[in-house]
Amino acid sequence: MYKKMDFHVHYLTKSYRDFLMEHYGPEPEHFKTPEWDVEKQLKVMEENGIEYALLGISSPYFCCMDTAKTIEAVRKNNDEIAEMLSGHEEKLGFLAALPLPDGDHSLKETERALLKGAKGFSVNTHSDGIYLGNPALDPVMEEMNRQKSIVHIHPTQPARIPEGVCDGFPIPAMEFFFDTTRTFVNMCLNHIFERYPDIRFIFSHAGALAPILSDRLDVFFKRYADDRPDLDFALKQAYFDLAGYVEPRQLELVLEVASADHLLYGSDFPHTGTMTVAKNAKALEDTKKLSKGQKEMIFFENGKKMLWG
Repeated sequence: MYKKMDFHVHYLTKSYRDFLMEHYGPEPEHFKTPEWDVEKQLKVMEENGIEYALLGISSPYFCCMDTAKTIEAVRKNNDEIAEMLSGHEEKLGFLAALPLPDGDHSLKETERALLKGAKGFSVNTHSDGIYLGNPALDPVMEEMNRQKSIVHIHPTQPARIPEGVCDGFPIPAMEFFFDTTRTFVNMCLNHIFERYPDIRFIFSHAGALAPILSDRLDVFFKRYADDRPDLDFALKQAYFDLAGYVEPRQLELVLEVASADHLLYGSDFPHTGTMTVAKNAKALEDTKKLSKGQKEMIFFENGKKMLWG
């Protein structure tokens, strides 16, 4: 068993649960909110050789079209997770939430959260329909770039979904991948990777559909985009976690476009159950698509370098 650092794993504070229940109900996005606490987290880590976990927010995010409620919920969440992890800093770290899309209060919360011990920030692909890459978020991007922040981007339900098709099907099954891809492309079109090269962006689930669409996207970027985004630079600049079902097909695709030193292990616990966490980890450990050295990088060394140099 390889020693691991987990870069796609979630915490659920009481304040976050309360927010979900009030605004989304017990099964947001047709997916039941799982149980989680520090003891459960440490147990699954021990069982899977995970020496450190960087916990972040899943989906839905803290946004409800009410700025005051969002700001209050975010502050409570960040205070609560910092307190919950006190005494476990050698094993557990956290990414703070932000009251996006409110730029001014997000800037204030970045500073406050870092003082609370946050290692970076956990955001969704969009907040209240404002997608990453939107110029309205440039001040937040500028500050994150100055801080050389870690920013984990988690998919969420798209701002709009066609009606009358796949009704009732869990949103994470397909829509998460569509929204991750949409966000990556939007960030490319707005030159986020070139303009803010010091932000360590981590995209979930091996970049979703971006790797498989990369050849097609590159053609359209060069022919139709006014200022020709550099897709190759974006794919090499971004980090991709390998949470979910990357074997037997997805891993091969992301290896063709991304650098192995920009791939990170992710369990997706607790939204992925303990048995599946173990199964997915073993699939990566056993794959012949990676050398032993690449596995050591992806499971541990890349994350160690990101966090501690």
